[in-house]
Amino acid sequence: MSKHRLPPMGGPSGPLYGPNVESYGVGDWCPTPDGSGPATAVALTFRLESGVDMVFRLKTPESVDFLIQSLLRHKRSVWPESP
Repeated sequence: MSKHRLPPMGGPSGPLYGPNVESYGVGDWCPTPDGSGPATAVALTFRLESGVDMVFRLKTPESVDFLIQSLLRHKRSVWPESP
């Protein structure tokens, strides 16, 4: 678990616009093209409706923990009755 506190809840100053996401996935990422090397990051892949894949790599355990905690915080805000 990250030792850093999450920033205060808030949002952008304007509406969020962007491409529609068809699907997403999470997996290990390694820098070798054939995937044979050791994993060095956790990758989040988003398939956009345009057919383009957008990949975000989280390169530290702390960044993964921060993302998880942020998602949980917003899940509780959006769906307060959810476990």
